Amino acid sequence: MVCASGVRSTRACDILSAADIDAATLSGGTSAWEGEGRDLARPSGARATWPMERQVRLAAGSLVVAGLLAGVRYPAARWLSAGIGSGLVFSAVTNTCGMAAALSKLPYNRDPRSAANLDATLDALQR
Repeated sequence: MVCASGVRSTRACDILSAADIDAATLSGGTSAWEGEGRDLARPSGARATWPMERQVRLAAGSLVVAGLLAGVRYPAARWLSAGIGSGLVFSAVTNTCGMAAALSKLPYNRDPRSAANLDATLDALQR
């Protein structure tokens, strides 16, 4: 299993292990691999999208600033900033991220080839 940091792939290996499926992960993920000077082969036609964490920071920061700016004219708009800040605290405490879950459903974060790849992978694992 491989992911950018190794966190998700380790979690996936744990899930597979619980189902009696042997799996291994690339320690430190592709970031560590590339950091050690190794090449990464990217599929042709792969789209360059921002990592989800970066997308969350942009969305959260933009909403906080928008709430503060709108709050100059409409004081109640500051509640938007308070809500986003509270959501970020909740996200950190629970190690979940509702904003990332919502952003992952946007069209530019969905690779139409991934559904077919997932089906083929699951079929291969079940053999």
